[in-house]
Amino acid sequence: MNDAQLQTIIGNRRQPGDLTFDELFAFEDDTLGQHQFSVDVSLPLQHDQDQQFGSWCTWMRGNVSLAVVTEDPSAKSNSNLLALLQSGRPHAQHNADLIIQSLRSFPTMMLRRETFPWFIHPHSQLLSKSTDDALPEALSNCMSIAQMFASRTSETKKFLRQTIRAEYRKFISEMYHMSIYELLAAMQACMMYLLMYIIDYSPEDEVNARELLLALLDLYLLFKEVGGGCVNQSEVSKSNTGWKDWIFVESQRRFASLWLLVGCIVSVKNGNVCDPSQSYRTLPLPSPKSLWEAPTESAWESEYEACRILRTSGLVTLGDLIDAQRSDYTPSNARKLDNWNAGVDNLGCLLNLIHSME
Repeated sequence: MNDAQLQTIIGNRRQPGDLTFDELFAFEDDTLGQHQFSVDVSLPLQHDQDQQFGSWCTWMRGNVSLAVVTEDPSAKSNSNLLALLQSGRPHAQHNADLIIQSLRSFPTMMLRRETFPWFIHPHSQLLSKSTDDALPEALSNCMSIAQMFASRTSETKKFLRQTIRAEYRKFISEMYHMSIYELLAAMQACMMYLLMYIIDYSPEDEVNARELLLALLDLYLLFKEVGGGCVNQSEVSKSNTGWKDWIFVESQRRFASLWLLVGCIVSVKNGNVCDPSQSYRTLPLPSPKSLWEAPTESAWESEYEACRILRTSGLVTLGDLIDAQRSDYTPSNARKLDNWNAGVDNLGCLLNLIHSME
């Protein structure tokens, strides 16, 4: 497939700015159950919501730039208007900076399986077709590119960008032959490449990032299509849930959370509102750190059963968390937040910052 054919594929779909967060990562309310360990399989696109809701991905349209996300002062915009817009929301700006600082570590964390960032499971080989304990190819290649990124110089930067571009273009050319697990790994790799563009910003990355986002959009729409729609059964009623199935579902939850965080920081740094429709409030909260980091299947089974019995926090969605944070003090509300914070990993800590960025 040549470049012209690939550009035709990438161009023949709705722009990411035409979709709300709820459309891209939709979760049906009745699949959430009564606690945070729910099965969440995305629904088909709801096209009639395009006009009703705003546009989640407006952060990649118009004159919005990734340069305002970088911490390099020389790359930031000198716009007086942008500075004025940013100064009006100091708490949102501060929290966006904290999220950026955390996400900057992801390429380094990608160097070793033992330190994978919180949206890629260290046992992702369970989702691979390989029988030799190998990771999905998209993640293995992403680790190699992370090595290149960690040792990049001004002389190798161009080759690094070419390698990233070749990788996500390969995903597009092969996506209709991928399994659902391979599609997930490809999306995870694309998110890592987007973070690399943000961290090590160059003006030419504006075009590259938009092409990458469109590739990511194509991958996710296909992922939803082959995923079979909605599963109307919560995990609390599925005592026979397997580790592999849980890793797959939880990885989807965490991927959606990362998409939300990236959208929030780009929006805030450009002086915009994240999502006027607040469609992200239905986003399921991630499961506890103890479940995600269980080193073996037997350890996961024990922790999973404990979580099913305790159902600790009582917070199910991001909207529940935001409401609890904004509510007046009550012993019941404080207990919910205490139980939530007791079990979270770094992702949960970052989601705690969203309420000031709306």
